[in-house]
Amino acid sequence: MIAVFSFILVLLVSTLVVRGGAVALRLTGLSWDVASFQAQSAFTGVGFTTSEAENIVSHPARRRVISTMITLGSIGFSSVLATVVVTFSTAGDDIQMRTWWMIGSLALLITAIKTKILDKLFIPLVTRYLTRSSKLRILDYEELLRMEKGFSVAQLKVEPDTWLTGGPLKELALNQEGILVLNVRRQSGSVLAAPRPMTRLEPGDKILCYGLEEELGHLAKRPAGPEGERAHEVGSRRNLSRLTQERVEENLREPTLFDDIELKPQPRRKDPVNEVLESMHQESVSKRGATK
Repeated sequence: MIAVFSFILVLLVSTLVVRGGAVALRLTGLSWDVASFQAQSAFTGVGFTTSEAENIVSHPARRRVISTMITLGSIGFSSVLATVVVTFSTAGDDIQMRTWWMIGSLALLITAIKTKILDKLFIPLVTRYLTRSSKLRILDYEELLRMEKGFSVAQLKVEPDTWLTGGPLKELALNQEGILVLNVRRQSGSVLAAPRPMTRLEPGDKILCYGLEEELGHLAKRPAGPEGERAHEVGSRRNLSRLTQERVEENLREPTLFDDIELKPQPRRKDPVNEVLESMHQESVSKRGATK
C-alpha cells in the first residue's frame, strides 16, 4: 500500500509544481491561460514551439522558471513510472485491491483539481510567497513595445530645422505613412496625450510614435524643405503599397471549414493570481489607512 500512496503523492506534488510554475510565469507578465499552458508544456516535456515560447526564452526570469519546471518534470515522471512498476510488480494476489485504491485516489485527486479546491488553497500561498521573496515581476519593456511584423513604439526627439517642425500634425500627415503620434512631451515636462491635429511640434519636443521601425528611423533623420517632402511622399507610397498587399493576402486566404461556423464567445477564464494580487493591494491600502 505504501507504493500506492507514493504514486498518488507524486501526482499531487506534480500538480502543485505545475500550478506553482504557472503562478511564477503569471507574475512575469504573461496571461493566466498562457502561463498555465507553458508550465504544463515545460513540466511534461512536450515542448510546443509558439510565439509565447520564444518570448519566454528571451526573458531571463521566465527562462529560470521554465528551466526549473523542465528539471522537476523529468524527475517527477521518472518517479511516477518507477512507482507504478513497483506497485504492480510486488502486488502478488493483492493486485486487485491496489488497483481499486489507486483508481479511488486518482478520482479524489481529479475531483480536487476540477472543483478548484487545490487552486483556492495553494495559489494564494504561492502568489504571496513569490511576490514577497522574488523578483519575478519584471516589466519587460522591450517585449511590451516591440510588436509583430516590424512595428514598434519609439520616442523621437524633434531637432531644430527638421521636417517635423514644419507645421501642425495635420499638415505633417504622418498617418499617411502608417505612423501614429501617441503623445508629445514638451521641454517644460508637460505631456500632450493623444495630441490634436493642430498641435505643433517644437524643437526639443519628444514624440512617442507607433509604426514600422524602418519608417520611424527615416522620420527621425528627415531634413526640412523639399527633400523632406519627397521623403514623406515616398513613405506614404510605401505604406499604401503595404496596405494593398495586406488586403490582397487577406482576400487570397484559402477558406477553411471553420469560416461558416458561428462561434459562440467563450467565457473568460478567471485569473486566480490577479485576484490574490488585488486582495494584497486592498490589504496594503487598508493598512496605510489605519496608520494615518
